[in-house]
Amino acid sequence: MSVRINTVPAATGRDWLSSGSFVILGVTFAVVAGPLGTVAGIATAVVWYVLGTPYALAAGHIALVASIPNGIDPPAVALVETAFVVVLLAPSYRTANPLRIALVAVTGSIALAGTAWLLAGSKSLLLAALVVLVLFALTAYSFHRYELVRLGLVQAADHDSSSPIAGVATDEPTTGSSAETTTDVSTDP
Repeated sequence: MSVRINTVPAATGRDWLSSGSFVILGVTFAVVAGPLGTVAGIATAVVWYVLGTPYALAAGHIALVASIPNGIDPPAVALVETAFVVVLLAPSYRTANPLRIALVAVTGSIALAGTAWLLAGSKSLLLAALVVLVLFALTAYSFHRYELVRLGLVQAADHDSSSPIAGVATDEPTTGSSAETTTDVSTDP
């Protein structure tokens, strides 16, 4: 019996918890934006089903802006963004350590949103957007480096190295290194 990989719920992310998170998002859209929000929530769920979670998050934010043309008050933004975080975290229960992922995602979301909110209230909107973009870029780079180190694709930096660039291997022997081993051939049987 042949089963395609995209029909397995664990491979597609289309399980009951992810579906339930989009129901929560749709209800949140309806509460915040009324009937037009309901349509936006359904459209977001369709994008999720066809393209996946990252595209649904992007489409959902665009649909939210489009469904409330006169602006949105801060408590409504917090409510909708909380629903988006639930959508983001729904597939994480299948991982080895879902609490660690949830902690990082929630902390990162709060930090980015708080930074944007503080800067938008006191400075220009352009400055707030630029700072959030820089923070997002630094976070993405940090995850990229963590992944490289975790997969063993990059050697850890040797702090005793005389190389001007950290992490670059040199041909010079280091004194006191535990990596060097010598074998005395004369004592081997």
